[in-house]
Amino acid sequence: MICTICNGSFDPAALSLADPAVEVGHILAVEKYGDAGTVCAPCLASRGRLAMMYDPDLQY
Repeated sequence: MICTICNGSFDPAALSLADPAVEVGHILAVEKYGDAGTVCAPCLASRGRLAMMYDPDLQY
């Protein structure tokens, strides 16, 4: 599959949520952005880190 953010190829079935940043990014992909399964782990991690640092509404 091709990531919708970085256009890199990845396997969504191999996505590991062991990294908290990836987990938060995945939660946001499901609940806020609706793009779960189309974003690779590095992009999810970036999204998660940014949200944990700057989103005042994030209460995870």
